[in-house]
Amino acid sequence: MLTRNFRQGRIIFARLDHGEDIIRQFTILAEENGIETGALSAIGALSSAILACYDQSSHEYGKIALNEPVEMASCSGNISLKDGRPFVHAHAVLSEKTARTWGGHLISGTIFAGEVYIQELSGSLPLKRVADSVTGLYLWGNE
Repeated sequence: MLTRNFRQGRIIFARLDHGEDIIRQFTILAEENGIETGALSAIGALSSAILACYDQSSHEYGKIALNEPVEMASCSGNISLKDGRPFVHAHAVLSEKTARTWGGHLISGTIFAGEVYIQELSGSLPLKRVADSVTGLYLWGNE
């Protein structure tokens, strides 16, 4: 088990830009603020989105395209480094007008309206993602 102890750093609140990709907006915030390790939570609505679920046998993501307006009932994730740059890993639960929901790994989403909370974590070496031979994913490693 890999563990690290962090201290709470800066807290950033931001209103996200209409029509932009949500993961890209999270990444820009991390880059512009020099955040290498952190946690995030977001609320709002997306005009469209792509969610995914990882198939543990084939080591591939199965994607679900939602080409309709959805509410972000929940969106949480983390920020770590991958190839020396901030990398956002986020999951979301999205709902449509009849309250039907979808959940999974948030690949992308076009922002209708969005607000994000980012908690910077400091006081330790930043978490870095490295290839994991067992899962086929990029997970936190000791490099």
